[in-house]
Amino acid sequence: MRNFDARTALWGAAVILLATLPAFAGFAGPGWEASQIAGLIGCIGCVVLCGAPVRPRQAQPPTLLSVRLHTLIGWLALLAVAMHIGGLVLSDRVVIEYLKPTAPLYQLAGIAASVLLLVIVLSGLAGVRRRLWSSHRGFQSTHVIMGCVLVALTAIHVIVTARYVGGRGRRVVMLAAMIGGLLMLLRRRRIAAGLTAAGRPLRQLAFGRNSALVFGVVTILAMSLAGLMGAAAGSELREPWLHRSASIPLDFPHSKHVGVNCITCHHNFADGRGLDSCVACHRSDRADLKVGAEARFHAFCFECHRHPDASFANHGPVSGCTRCHNTDTTP
Repeated sequence: MRNFDARTALWGAAVILLATLPAFAGFAGPGWEASQIAGLIGCIGCVVLCGAPVRPRQAQPPTLLSVRLHTLIGWLALLAVAMHIGGLVLSDRVVIEYLKPTAPLYQLAGIAASVLLLVIVLSGLAGVRRRLWSSHRGFQSTHVIMGCVLVALTAIHVIVTARYVGGRGRRVVMLAAMIGGLLMLLRRRRIAAGLTAAGRPLRQLAFGRNSALVFGVVTILAMSLAGLMGAAAGSELREPWLHRSASIPLDFPHSKHVGVNCITCHHNFADGRGLDSCVACHRSDRADLKVGAEARFHAFCFECHRHPDASFANHGPVSGCTRCHNTDTTP
């Protein structure tokens, strides 16, 4: 137990709580749910790779994982991510739209995280590592920084998707594990007896001359992830980077929503200023409308289905794109 301290225990507890989130999220069909759980497993694997790296011998506390176990977790995380993407596409063909450049920013973050995870795993192979880096220090710092960016991209994707972290409490757990994983890197190295490290506090960290760079990356990313607690960040990240030329037809069954006041959705009728469709405004160039159509619909519909009013009945969790999007363009 001497290898573990309070920070390790708290971070480990947050990681364990992540694995319990599917029990509180509702069931959304076997294929879709299995794919989402695979994605969560991949997410946890990325957090563990960052928060429990193969530390230098001088680190305090010493290493938490062996090189073999660290490598195995990386391959398992990559496999889980592949199952997540492939399973979702097989469960719902419209998901392929979220693998295109016109996908929302949080989906592009997920794609970037998947590619970066592949790069991290492959570059960790002995043969590839020796070809790319002449020194172990260079490989170590690059590998750690890529791991930090991986955690940040994964956090953006998972939190804005809100499949398992729709509520504030669950989001806190997710961010605690993510930010905690980053902070776990900031460990002091063991100083030999009779020596001091006064005057250069950053050099006391376990990464030697690269400690300042690692410290800066960890600090910036941790502060950025803390901003994901706000609802405004989620809305902005749901906007696409590139707008698609043709929208995916939306099929909204009004007959199944008769229990909801029309003004709840069609808020433009409340003050009589807008008598047109939602898309007419939210896809316009109006400066006072900062939320686009796609970001608005996703946030609005997901929030209602995942956190419905107690008086609503016969609602269900959002499970796939075709629940709302009708791919049949014939009139």
